Amino acid sequence: MTLFEQFMLFLFPRTRFRSKDRHIEIRDTIEDGRAVRLLLYDGVRESGMYLDEHGDKDPLFKYMRTLKLMTEHHQGLNNALLIGGGGFVFPKIFLKDHPERTMTVVEVDAGYVNLAKKYFALDTNDKRLTIKIQDGLEFIRQNSNFAAYDLVIFDAYTGSAASKAILSRDALRQVYSMLRPNGIYALNLINEAHDVISMETHMTNESLKTIFAHTRIVRCPGGGNCILMASDRKL
Repeated sequence: MTLFEQFMLFLFPRTRFRSKDRHIEIRDTIEDGRAVRLLLYDGVRESGMYLDEHGDKDPLFKYMRTLKLMTEHHQGLNNALLIGGGGFVFPKIFLKDHPERTMTVVEVDAGYVNLAKKYFALDTNDKRLTIKIQDGLEFIRQNSNFAAYDLVIFDAYTGSAASKAILSRDALRQVYSMLRPNGIYALNLINEAHDVISMETHMTNESLKTIFAHTRIVRCPGGGNCILMASDRKL
């Protein structure tokens, strides 16, 4: 993309898709001098990626950068579960250059899968990736007796609203039972204001402390999100 094309895209962001109910929009624009594609729900950024050649390994969203650093720092997180697919950007980042890794993504709306294939380069033929079209809480309940995952990530949002049921103490216990020994549960949670940890995060952390040996709240760069981590390993 030429500098002139970038300048025009910065001035006039391009809408690539808008749902009939006008809740969902996919928009191309410029951020930090690079072309990006965003998935928005009622104007809230749900997913996004850079459109250049580094997009598959360079996360646009800062909370995804934090998750990527976490998977690089803590060894053995090879079999992962992601609750909430959105634009399916993080699965590509997680699997990039790691043939030993696998990921199951649970997404309640099949429409997001179709959008991700068309606009976010989702490769549904990648045998390391399994997609389940199902309610996240239902999936957790059905699989709570199988310790199958090294890493579970919570990222189930509609706009800025998180799935409250999945954050309940019972659901947190069920996720614990899905983790292998020393597995990690990582929850993407939105702050109340810039760098102000939300009451929901503190309350969820207190619940996790009754289930896991260790918890940690990691502030993401920019202050909009934090990653709440829980595990029986030291974090």
